[in-house]
Amino acid sequence: MGLSINTPKFYLQNQHGCHATMLEVRNLTKQFGNVLAVNEISFEVKRGEVFGMLGTNGAGKTTTMKILACLLKPTSGLALIDGLDVTQNQMEVKRRIGYLPEMPNLFEKLTGREFMAMLGTLRGLEPEVLEERVAKYIRILEFGDFLNLEIGTYSKGMRQRVAFASSVLHEPPILILDEPTSGLDPRYSKMVKSWIRDYAEKGNTILMSTHVTEIADSLCDRVAIIHDGRIVGMDTPTKLKKELGAGTLEDVFVMLVEGK
Repeated sequence: MGLSINTPKFYLQNQHGCHATMLEVRNLTKQFGNVLAVNEISFEVKRGEVFGMLGTNGAGKTTTMKILACLLKPTSGLALIDGLDVTQNQMEVKRRIGYLPEMPNLFEKLTGREFMAMLGTLRGLEPEVLEERVAKYIRILEFGDFLNLEIGTYSKGMRQRVAFASSVLHEPPILILDEPTSGLDPRYSKMVKSWIRDYAEKGNTILMSTHVTEIADSLCDRVAIIHDGRIVGMDTPTKLKKELGAGTLEDVFVMLVEGK
């Protein structure tokens, strides 16, 4: 079966299977003036998979995620969420995803609890469910009393924990997480990584970005190494290391990006 806008190959072949493709990108390109931020990249993420985009700042990770979250329109190419074209089905796509931006925009005058409740309400959670979910993530992420203080008083790590909880509160089948451990100390970073792994094992799909090779190596089922808007390597961390004779994913990254 050939690939076209009307017949997304991987989705049609797998949509009823346990390894259905939930997120698909084909020849995706985004240009800002003379800057080619994303240059014909292609990948797919299956149900139950944690897929990592590994690259330095400015590599094209955030731009790709914004396109998938319906915040940017691609210059060309195809992007599907659960078989839906993100440029033509924005409302349906947004119902299926949770999105954590690289730099979350939090309301400074709200408390963390109020902010989480507001986003849960906007996502359509019933009051009883919302109350249960807020309590659940307070427990999981060990929010202290600071959740009752205004967000404007929070540290970077506190903000990140509130932003993360708010982005997953409605527990959608697909998560798009841009640097989910950014600003977190080792303890809370471990909590978030453990939650991501557990959530994927329940059959959910996670696309995440990171510039930390150790996180990509330990957490992601597959990794796409992106550099200057192009994917320069993609496979499981183990296979990438084996194919290049590298001891670590960091070595793989350096070999592919710097040609060493």
